[in-house]
Amino acid sequence: MLAWACIAPHGGEVIPELATHCPERMAATRSAMEELGRRCGRQRPETVVVLTPHGICIEGRVSVSIASVAAGTLDGENGVRIGMRFDVDLELAHAVSALASDALVPIAEVGYREDGSPIELFPMDWGVTVPMYFLGAQWAEAPRIVVACPDRALPRKTLVEFGRVTVAAGKRVGRRIAVVCSADQGHGHTSDGPYGFAPLSAQYDAAYCRAVADDALHRLLSWRNDRIEAALTDSYWQTLVLYGALTASPLVPELLSYEAPTYFGMACASFDRR
Repeated sequence: MLAWACIAPHGGEVIPELATHCPERMAATRSAMEELGRRCGRQRPETVVVLTPHGICIEGRVSVSIASVAAGTLDGENGVRIGMRFDVDLELAHAVSALASDALVPIAEVGYREDGSPIELFPMDWGVTVPMYFLGAQWAEAPRIVVACPDRALPRKTLVEFGRVTVAAGKRVGRRIAVVCSADQGHGHTSDGPYGFAPLSAQYDAAYCRAVADDALHRLLSWRNDRIEAALTDSYWQTLVLYGALTASPLVPELLSYEAPTYFGMACASFDRR
């Protein structure tokens, strides 16, 4: 069953140990991420499914982690390095892949050796490690995880369907799951950022936050591709997967925070049972 879900950013500075000389810069987001951690912990998910835009992306497919363990590290500008590892829920990963294939969602199971056995270690990108720092890495008993990365070129209905089958797979294997939409927002909020200034970044972020707060993620289905691209966001595609999961098992949204303290926007939202 879908016990809980969230939208969580993945700017590394939100992690206290990786904050630079200006720890207050992402204070609002850090506080919201800590609240997400508390809410997730109260629901006690057995497995956390992380939807990342920065993982192993395969053209025309959704990649799904197949390995014994997932692990990753993050380096801060202050010279500090943090690391974490989680057991991968192989049973759930295979169930997600099987149901997705049945629903004609193109899947790539990632992490096999030449003999067909799973590799021992699946690499976690920062889109996974930053949210999971708050959502299980420091728990007394860490959850298992499954990592999925959708190709941005996939049709919108395919992304939504993958979200639906993820929840169905959890039910099939009797697993209590949480779905994490790892997402930063527009990346063009300042002219001195790596992507320059993009006026549509702020507009996209505002419309996105309204859709979340209004429990109306379906609005994203009608947004124009050219405006999404011009907003320089990395939240759109995995949010459609989240929307699909919520259509299969509705939860109540609460937008906890939004800020753009640097060149990109960050939103935190919790989806809880009534």
